[in-house]
Amino acid sequence: MNILKSIINSVKNFGKNTSTEKRRDRFTAKQIQLDDLAEELNLLLEGKTDFNFIGITANEYDSLFFVRNDRNFNVEFRALKKIQLPYLELLEQFASKHNINFETEKLDRIPYLSLKTNTSITETVDLAKRIQKEVFGNNDNTIYKVIP
Repeated sequence: MNILKSIINSVKNFGKNTSTEKRRDRFTAKQIQLDDLAEELNLLLEGKTDFNFIGITANEYDSLFFVRNDRNFNVEFRALKKIQLPYLELLEQFASKHNINFETEKLDRIPYLSLKTNTSITETVDLAKRIQKEVFGNNDNTIYKVIP
């Protein structure tokens, strides 16, 4: 629950994030492909990020968050916009199909899904690739913004 509050606060403070680059007096998010996600997750494990999670998005409705769970990760999705609501059900179906435990809750009327994966960096990257492909229709060449 505190993670969602942290995300909301981080959006407000986006310009202060270490994973942003200053360009022409404005800040833009760091861009990666899924093959680069392992490096970002490693930075998270090393405590070199602002929070105990990071997220990726290619188009603002396919946002996945990777939450540190000791030396492993859980994956979360938040439906901050109406366009994201149908993906909650698709992600629940994905989790059921792959025998992944999950919880769906609401915090301040914002629904979110937490996949209780407790996966290593390699497993988390593989899972992110499957979710992005099967649920959101993205591929290995898709460019993602790192958030926050």
